[in-house]
Amino acid sequence: MLFLRPIVHYTSNGNRRSDMNRRTFIATTSAVLLAGCSSDGDDTGSTTTGTEQSTTTQNSGEMTGTTQTDTTTGDATTGETTADETTDETTTSDSSTTTGETRTVAFGESASVSDGLDVAVTEADASDSYDHGGTTAESSDGNTFLLVTFETTNTAQEAKSLPEGAMASVQANGEQYDVAEAAAENWQQFVSSSVNSGGSATTTVAFEVPEAVVSSFGTSVQLSYTDSGAEQVVRWNME
Repeated sequence: MLFLRPIVHYTSNGNRRSDMNRRTFIATTSAVLLAGCSSDGDDTGSTTTGTEQSTTTQNSGEMTGTTQTDTTTGDATTGETTADETTDETTTSDSSTTTGETRTVAFGESASVSDGLDVAVTEADASDSYDHGGTTAESSDGNTFLLVTFETTNTAQEAKSLPEGAMASVQANGEQYDVAEAAAENWQQFVSSSVNSGGSATTTVAFEVPEAVVSSFGTSVQLSYTDSGAEQVVRWNME
């Protein structure tokens, strides 16, 4: 602590100054002492003048990898997929076609297909072409046309025609060869045309078959039709 010795001033006549000057001195000294004590202690209530900048640096980096995030939106729904099972059932009614009779006759012989109407296969020749309606169709490579002539004879007292839907084919080596496209119209006309009583009708249609079929053992020409709900078959062997 700083101690100051009071200075006494004397007037020109040797007397001390008045008490007021003394009090002024004491007040000044006390202020100096208090200021010194305040500077020595901790400044807990000090005020800092200036600008303090606090800078926080956030490290920025790049994360490489795969982050799997499970996101659940709304209510969890458990779905169960059921495959549609379709069952195709084939129902045969009492009126369906049943297997009827198969007749085998010699080449050139006739077979009855309805009362008074007979059918026969009279000719069969191989050819690379087929003439129809003023045009000529050619068989493809390795194949040939088997030209078959059918003849119907009507001995009934009224006009007759082949049963509706009658179909012709060639059977060979377990295979079936239908009427060639070029001869399809000719065959349909033959089936639907009426044969007058006591008359006959002929037509020649083509079947495109492999060349080996012509000389194959067991080759036959077949006529199939339906009579009273039963399928009927007439087969002419070409042996």
